[in-house]
Amino acid sequence: MTRSIGIAAVAGVMAVGLLTAACGTPRSSNASSDTSTTSSTTMATSTTASSAPSDGVNSASGAKGDGSGGANEANGQCLTGNLKVTVGGGDAGAGHSFIPIVFSNSGTAACTIAAYPGVSFVTGDDGRQVGDPATRVSASAPAITLQPGQAASAALSITNPGLYDPAQCKPVAVRGLRVYPPNNTAAAFVPLSGDVQGCSAHVPNQEPLKIKPVVAGANAQ
Repeated sequence: MTRSIGIAAVAGVMAVGLLTAACGTPRSSNASSDTSTTSSTTMATSTTASSAPSDGVNSASGAKGDGSGGANEANGQCLTGNLKVTVGGGDAGAGHSFIPIVFSNSGTAACTIAAYPGVSFVTGDDGRQVGDPATRVSASAPAITLQPGQAASAALSITNPGLYDPAQCKPVAVRGLRVYPPNNTAAAFVPLSGDVQGCSAHVPNQEPLKIKPVVAGANAQ
């Protein structure tokens, strides 16, 4: 593989550091970047599952934590349709990128969010999943009440696929992230642009993507 992964934040969405001299920096079509010797920043926009590539975004597997749990209006949980899902500014180091996935309440009423989102790389027009979904990092998972306009976030760790044996990793270009908000079975699609790659094959005893539970605010670490 000739490029390592890089993901960063722009005016409201994703960040990554320069991991090697050959790093590519993913960014959305209207992203700007701020590059230093240690990190670069970029941005991704978000859409709900209804506007994600084809219907594969809802039907693909979200094993190891797809966030599914049947959220509904009656129990006051935040629904995918009432959340704006984006990626915030993060950091990078030692072959990893650390970024918050941000869930903003775009509805008109307060709602509750708790536990783990489901996250995976996707590619193709049909939103085909790339490699393993994010595994869960054990941590406390308090319930968070979001008033309209307020945000919670979950920290995502992404390992540079260049650290793995290419024959095992089988790196491929990805289009973005599929994100299941906690306790939801409908996903949001967060597109990425640039040279972003992920492992298309399972790498034994490795966890290319790791996710923590949501916390209050937009800067989960």
